[in-house]
Amino acid sequence: MIKLYLKQAWTLIKQNKLFTSIYVVGTGLSIALTMTMFIIFYVKFAPIYPEYNRDRMLTIKAMKCYPKTNKESWNCNGGASYYLVDKMLKDLPHLEAIGAGTQDFMGNNTIALPDKKEVMEVNPYYADSGFWSVFSFRFLTGKPFTQADVDAGLPVAVLSESLAKRIFASTDVVGKYFTFNGKEFRVCGIVQDVSNATPDTAGDLWLPLFLHSWMSRTSEGEKLIGNVQIYMLAPTSADKEALRAEVQDVFRKYNLQTSEYENDLMQQPDDFWKSTFRKNSCEAPDWGELLKGLIYILLALLFIPAMNLSGMISSRMDHRLCELGVRRAYGATNKILLGQVLWENLLLTCLGGLIGILLSYLIVLTASDWILNLFDDWVNDPAKTPFLSFEMLFNPWIFSFAFVLCVLLNLISAFVPALWSLRHTIIQSLNTKR
Repeated sequence: MIKLYLKQAWTLIKQNKLFTSIYVVGTGLSIALTMTMFIIFYVKFAPIYPEYNRDRMLTIKAMKCYPKTNKESWNCNGGASYYLVDKMLKDLPHLEAIGAGTQDFMGNNTIALPDKKEVMEVNPYYADSGFWSVFSFRFLTGKPFTQADVDAGLPVAVLSESLAKRIFASTDVVGKYFTFNGKEFRVCGIVQDVSNATPDTAGDLWLPLFLHSWMSRTSEGEKLIGNVQIYMLAPTSADKEALRAEVQDVFRKYNLQTSEYENDLMQQPDDFWKSTFRKNSCEAPDWGELLKGLIYILLALLFIPAMNLSGMISSRMDHRLCELGVRRAYGATNKILLGQVLWENLLLTCLGGLIGILLSYLIVLTASDWILNLFDDWVNDPAKTPFLSFEMLFNPWIFSFAFVLCVLLNLISAFVPALWSLRHTIIQSLNTKR
């Protein structure tokens, strides 16, 4: 029966080319915009290189402190003190790994070979050794710097594949030297390029944390605000809640011991996906309002077009009442007729879905310089275009989501008009053409 329905649907498509074109294009645009949103969030939330451990990761990206006698007189910063990593959190029971990093937003960072005069601007990332344990970088040659390198502030660096090729014309350069901001550095490793679409890890080169001029191992008195983002890895995703409770308990005990200042985590540590939405470093996001906004966007992109398509199908069903009346006169039940209508429209919806997928890829690829930075303030270099890897765009989740969208759009747009048409009696349906 399904094969027969699809053959009949194909015949109707060829007979009603205008309706088919409008329906397929309308469906395609709706699915394209919704798919674009899905791809953006997939890149931000799904396990992709080098952030394969997002599902069991917790983050602290901002801190707030205030005098215990005056909570309104607070200080906040887009980062925490490295003292947290070094002294307070590293021995928690449900902690598998902890790392810290920070980016240099000030710019004017240049790199060159010692024997060359030309220089190029680069995008440095400062990290400790735990950073390499939390994230899964692919080392083409060499290895990451160690915590001993970080503590001693040794001039060593991990370079991206593309930067190594730009300066050395090769990736087999471990042990060679280059000049960064006028200081000589030794290459200790080369990693596969990281897209700016993953701003928590993106960079051209990675340097030991304490080479950053703002960085300090100690806290500012009782204040725990600082300049690093902290990434913690639980053994499994199920252990995240236990780890979160342990971190918050450490802060509770610390605040009980302080005499002057209270340190506020602002509902952190966050799941990795939640940290994407933490735009204000001085207050926690309003998750209810955020969810409401995303639902409104989804309604605008999916359900409003579905209502318009539903009106078109309703008009078309009025012209097919006589056909449905004949089918019912020969014994077809409402269930069979409803299935026929839904399968016919599913074929149209899938054609629109195919166009929608192609359009969504076109939108993301041509607008990647800004569209992948939506909903995210933690972008290390907004002027640098994020490249999109194969695993970001082509994976089972994206195609499964596209299929579910097609089925959902089909049900919303076709189910109600079909039921409305089938309410007529056989006599009423047969007399519609008279």
